[in-house]
Amino acid sequence: MIQGKNIIITGATSGIGLELVQILAQHNNILAIGRDEKKLADLKRINSDHIHTFVADLSDISALDMIVKKILIKFNHIDALFNNAGISIAKKFLDTEQDEINHLFKTNVLSVFYLTRAFLEKIIESKGMIVNIGSLFGDIAHPLFSIYSSSKFAIKGFTDSLRREYLHTGIKIFYVAPRATKTPGLEKTMNIGKYFKMNIDEPRAVAEHILYSIDKGIYRIYPKTIERIFLFVQKFFPSLIDENLNKRIPRI
Repeated sequence: MIQGKNIIITGATSGIGLELVQILAQHNNILAIGRDEKKLADLKRINSDHIHTFVADLSDISALDMIVKKILIKFNHIDALFNNAGISIAKKFLDTEQDEINHLFKTNVLSVFYLTRAFLEKIIESKGMIVNIGSLFGDIAHPLFSIYSSSKFAIKGFTDSLRREYLHTGIKIFYVAPRATKTPGLEKTMNIGKYFKMNIDEPRAVAEHILYSIDKGIYRIYPKTIERIFLFVQKFFPSLIDENLNKRIPRI
């Protein structure tokens, strides 16, 4: 069990991030980052002594720079960073606007690089941990999710590389690949996602599985579901995945 730590969590006001805050705030100080000031205020009321809120749009690097400075002024000791925030796009690649691509990669990828770089030395000092929330779409690329899948492939590669680079320091670096989870982001893409008959998990169950796996020292955290079979097929028989997903694409 994680106790007595200073933990940064991005995307803290909904979905998996919100559940992580609610669980971890019972025994830790939570530094919750989100872009909705009202939701952050509501979040703080859950446990005002242990939840500290910071407003920032993760796609805005200048805003992140200010948040990093505020955190480091208030907390000299950082034990953990949960890079949880993310957004999704579900549409044909040719229908995707360049601004949408830029915004998604700034939020899903560049902010992870930036925050990890900003707090890495502190985490090394505390022999702490970094937890990067990816997706099964970072292993099994889906049609109509080309930009989102690409961003999660990037996070998976970054996490594995970082873990190997800093293994000698004693810090722990985890990669989490949930399947579809009931979040506001998923709701926005369900008009496309429904064609692939996705199994959907509750955020609380995902958060509990993440923390259980961390406690067990599992560095690559995947759901204990039928999707594990798909991961095997993707690795050894990718053409079967190609054919299966191609049949499901709505011809729009």
